[in-house]
Amino acid sequence: MSIPKCLIAILACCPSIFIHGQQNQVSSPVAGYVFDGVALRPIAGVPGGATLGGALDLALAPNDAAISPSLDSVIVTAADGSLHLFRLNGNRAAEVSWNGVSRGPAQIVYSPSGTAAAIYASRRIQVVKGLPDSPVLAFAAEPGPSPKSLTRLAGSPAPQAVAVSDDAGWLLLATEGRVRAVSSSGASSVLLEGTRGVSVAFAPGSHTAAVLNAVSASRLLFDDVSQAPNQARHLPTPGFTEPAGLAFAADGKAVVAADRTARSVRMINFGAGAATMLECACAPTAVARMGNLFRLTDAGSGPVWLVDAGVTPPRIAFVPALAMP
Repeated sequence: MSIPKCLIAILACCPSIFIHGQQNQVSSPVAGYVFDGVALRPIAGVPGGATLGGALDLALAPNDAAISPSLDSVIVTAADGSLHLFRLNGNRAAEVSWNGVSRGPAQIVYSPSGTAAAIYASRRIQVVKGLPDSPVLAFAAEPGPSPKSLTRLAGSPAPQAVAVSDDAGWLLLATEGRVRAVSSSGASSVLLEGTRGVSVAFAPGSHTAAVLNAVSASRLLFDDVSQAPNQARHLPTPGFTEPAGLAFAADGKAVVAADRTARSVRMINFGAGAATMLECACAPTAVARMGNLFRLTDAGSGPVWLVDAGVTPPRIAFVPALAMP
């Protein structure tokens, strides 16, 4: 008995239908994550053609979120002030248990590779290492510049800027008009005084640090904060009116800095001894590394602006805002 020609045609189409169905199930690559004030969302796709994805299921209502530069974890603050650590994998988030971290943080900062984090809460800073899978408390420090702040009678001042090294060995604290380097052993030194509008950052896997200071329009590089301030070098770039943030590239050979007032970004290459300036149709609020991308603005009513440092020359790109219902 022969098979009807119409059935043969249908069977011939089945492989293509199956393949098409598989393609629709393949998710876009995740270029990063953003918190829009309500939910944590992936940035799906590649710079220049990326979109904001659906909210990740965290099984809680987040008030805030700090995302690892390596895109493998996020620290979420819940409505009751409790902190939750999640392992990130594409569009999935799995909670990791941890203990001994204060509630109600005012500020959370990841180290440049995401292996440590500094958490400012209850008028002190706790440094956590072993992220993302084995978090433990490394040490705690006071933001204030003198031992008197240990009493906390008047309250230790909240830091204006914080950075922590990947090995959780050093903190950079900008507070009360100065920048200090504080070690896990308790050693402390003043890197810079007379500061305002400061941004600080560590390089990945090292104790090299960079500091931007709006008062003197200075851009300083410290090869090792344990030896500072004797070996500070000036970075080759024009001054900043209002620094919005600072972060090292993944290889530690360049820094990306943003100026809120000038609506511009500088990528400073140490090897070349020069800076590339990019203009942005935005007022940058931060410089947060996400792999080879650097996020300049938060998600909200407008697009998310990014610096794509993975291309030559580097460029500014944006992710469109979610359409309002």
